[in-house]
Amino acid sequence: MKELHDAPVLYLGFISLHVLLGHLGASLVYRLRFGRGPLAYRRTGADPTHTRLMRHITGASVVWAISVVAAALWPRWSELPWGRPLLTLPPEVGWALSVLGLVGMLAAQYGMGATFRIGVDAGDDSPVLHAGGLHRRSRNPIYVFSYLYLVGSSLWAPSLVTLGSCAVLGGLFHGMVLQEERYLSARLGEAYARYRQRVPRYL
Repeated sequence: MKELHDAPVLYLGFISLHVLLGHLGASLVYRLRFGRGPLAYRRTGADPTHTRLMRHITGASVVWAISVVAAALWPRWSELPWGRPLLTLPPEVGWALSVLGLVGMLAAQYGMGATFRIGVDAGDDSPVLHAGGLHRRSRNPIYVFSYLYLVGSSLWAPSLVTLGSCAVLGGLFHGMVLQEERYLSARLGEAYARYRQRVPRYL
């Protein structure tokens, strides 16, 4: 199978689906289904800590994307100390993980229905606990599958910059999860406590 630098349009086109489908597409589908947008972080009551974490995630994502694009389009990138591949795996491994991650993320988003949010709005109506679908197996399937997608895509260009920014994004995702757990614990009380006992945070 062709690798990243041999078929950059294929690989970079697939990577762009995370933004096109996972963010823009998910927001559009949500608006069509429920008549409003899911972007809580843009509202006046948005939690400042959560919003700050999202900005950090955006910055780390840009660094990650630049490193992957450089590996795809600039041959000299792989000769630089920070661009040199740190491991060698068949591209099929990355494809398997990233496709599973993208499909799982979209399924988890769609399955949440009207309870799906991007961000935390302290002024929002009392949140509804969603414990069905993939959320019966994991309290955070969107983050789990998003990170699986990210890991799989990183294996196509496993340089110090790509893997390092991937690790940073994992830490930031975890920080987001902890922040959302505090919010849900405060708003849902005992119902969320029972859910936490029954379902693991990730897997």
